[in-house]
Parts: sequence; C-alpha cells; structure tokens
Amino acid sequence: LVFFNKVRSKTKFWQMLGRGTRLCPELACIDQIDGEYTNKRRFLIFDYCKNFEYFRQQKEGYEAKETNSLSENIFTKRIRLAVLLQAAEFSEDGFQAWREELIAACHGQIAALPQDRIAVKLRREYVEKYRKIAAFSHISKKDGHDLCHQLAPLIYSDDQNEYAKRFDNFMYGLILADLNQTSAFRCAQKQLRDVAELLESKTTIPQVKAKLHIIQEIRLDEFWEKNDILALERIRRELRSLVQFIVNAGSRKPLIFTRLNDPVMDRKEGVLLDPAYDFEDYRAKVNRYINEHSDTLAIYKLTHNIPLSAGDYIELERILTDELGSREDYIREFGNTPFGLLVRKIAKLDHEAAMKAFSDFISDQSLTRQQISFVHKIIHHIEQNGYMENVAELRKPPFDKPINFMKLFDAGRQEHLIKLINSVKNNAVYTVA
Repeated sequence: LVFFNKVRSKTKFWQMLGRGTRLCPELACIDQIDGEYTNKRRFLIFDYCKNFEYFRQQKEGYEAKETNSLSENIFTKRIRLAVLLQAAEFSEDGFQAWREELIAACHGQIAALPQDRIAVKLRREYVEKYRKIAAFSHISKKDGHDLCHQLAPLIYSDDQNEYAKRFDNFMYGLILADLNQTSAFRCAQKQLRDVAELLESKTTIPQVKAKLHIIQEIRLDEFWEKNDILALERIRRELRSLVQFIVNAGSRKPLIFTRLNDPVMDRKEGVLLDPAYDFEDYRAKVNRYINEHSDTLAIYKLTHNIPLSAGDYIELERILTDELGSREDYIREFGNTPFGLLVRKIAKLDHEAAMKAFSDFISDQSLTRQQISFVHKIIHHIEQNGYMENVAELRKPPFDKPINFMKLFDAGRQEHLIKLINSVKNNAVYTVA
C-alpha cells in the first residue's frame, strides 16, 4: 500500500489498511523471510505523508539500511564460507583447497588497499593485521566480525564484468543458504534453474554451447539430491562469464488477476475513537520561531559558526523543550538530534561565516582551479544544510564528479579538509567555557 495523500479520518485510514489485509488465496509469493510459498502472508506500507505519525501507529516503521556494494557483499560471503569450511566435516582436501582459494581472494583484496586512503588509515590496525596471510589460518568469531564490519566496506574489485560479479554474489548466497539450511535456499534454487533454462535457449552462442552439459545438469533432480557444495562452486566458475548473454531475457512477468471481495468482518457502534495528535503543530512552531528570531544570541552564533557557551545552550534548551513545547514533543518530532544541529538545519549557515571557515585552506596559492571549485562545493553544501552530517558524503554526488575527493587531494589536504568540515559541525554540538 502506498499513501501519497494525507488522511485525517481514522475510519478511512483503517479502511485503506484493510485493502492490504485481503488474503488473496492461491497467490504465488516470494520474499526473504519464508522464501517461496502460496497465499499472501504479509504486505508493506509506504507512507509518504506521515499518516502513521498522525494516528500514532508504528511511527518508526522499518528503518532502511545503507546498501552495501557488490564487492563488499562478495567479500563478506567469502569470509562466511571460509569460516564454515573450518568445521571437521569439511576437512577433505577438496573443501580445504576451495577454502584456500577463498582466503587468497580476500587476502589479495586487503593487500591491494591503498595506504594513503583516509578510510584505510582509520582502520589501519585491522588492515595491518589481515595483510598477513597467517591471520586467516583460523578465523575466530571476532576475526569474522572485524573482517566483515571493519574491512569489507573498504574492499573494491577490478573485475569489470558486473553481471559476473552479480552471479558470484548470488551463488555464494545460494551455497550459504544450503549450508545454513535456510528457507531462502528453495527460492535461490529456483532462480538458478531459471538461469539454466534461459542459457539453454542461447545455444547458438559458442561460449554457451561449450558449457551446455553443465547447464543441463542444473535442471536435473539428481544434481540437487547430491547436495554437493563443491559442485555449486564449479557451476559458479563455469557460468559466471555466460550470464551477460541472458541480461533482460525472461524479464516479462505473467499478469496476475485477482477478484477482491470486501465483506464486513466486524461492526462496533457508540465507541469513541482516540483523538489524533496533530504532529505538525510543534514542528511548525519550532520552524517559525527559529526563522523569526535569527537575532537571538544562541541562534545568531549557530548561523555564524560561533561556538555556544553553556548559558546559550541552556537558553536554547529552554525554548525548545519548555517554551515551544515539552521535551517529549522534541523527541517525538526530532529524535536525538542535538539542539544546535536542528537550528542549523532550519536556519542554515551564513555565507560569510562558511567562507571564513575555509578561508585559510582556499588561500593556499598551490591549489589548482579544480581543487578550489571542489572546496566551493563543500561550502555551498554546508551553507544549504547547516553542516555536513558525515564526511563520507565527499565520495557521493555531487562531489564525485568530475574528479573524486580521494584523487583530487593528497593525504595531508584530505585530513585538513575533513578537520575543517568536522569543526563546523562540532561548533553546533559542543559548548565552550
């Protein structure tokens, strides 16, 4: 269900939710919780107009997570496989030879990390530890956590075949689902059979024809009854370069027709509904106050990048959690956002103050025109947003074109810029004596 309008009638709100609860018997479904099954078990709601906040229903919802890169996913799955292959049941030479290949691939990616990257420097202790191949002889639970959470985000791959990498990621996931006996295995198994079916229809391509015996093997029940993970690894190696030939093939999905009835399941009369909280009141008051009182000392300091005193902070806290509303109102609408950063978000940062913060850096006569232009992008971003939430944004649009941050500046200047960016944000968070 997608809410693209504000709903202020509780009756209509629950009627709309009722559309999602229709059972749809015999509907074929696939999800990451139960894999493949029949009859709808759950549905998602996308609420773009804060209707759930208005009616106080699961306001937090599901928190989206940052998407990992393909290289990071593959690295993580290789480590997880290497850990599982340490068990006694996989002590045979074939399994151990495969484990050594997985370790060699992960170790090579760590060893290739450039020493001058800021992100690498920040995780130097982990990089130095796992640059030594001996560190992989036995991967403990802590080692696995460090490799997957500290080093995996740094990993990149030189392989230019994106479709082959996607197939690697898929196959490693399938093997892990098989080893861990999760419900996702059946869904992945069906996907691999579908890939084999599509490849089998491309036998006019010489590369596909050469691997036809392997492709046909996947579609046999006997292949899956063996439950041989080494055979699945062989499939990954042999077919990864062929997946490019079936891109966009078989993407047309069959139409699904449903007949929906909307019977009355329950009826209640004479019961008063709870009054809804108008979440806009407090938020609107905060925005209006900050914009209309820009000359207040605390707000002036925040918009001009001047550190707050303890007294300024206390006054700001009083206004936001006493004068305009309660502390509960603030937490409900703005969470744990520091008071200073909230003011910066709303009131922005004065242009002259932003320029002054980076004036010493820009005055360096050795800077190129491209470097100066990049710094002005940073200044513009901080002006419009009040601060930069995370320096990782320097690797994202609009900062990644035409030359990215890591290539444009040497390590010393990178550290200097990051320090200046953080100092602007810290002036809105910390107080001075």
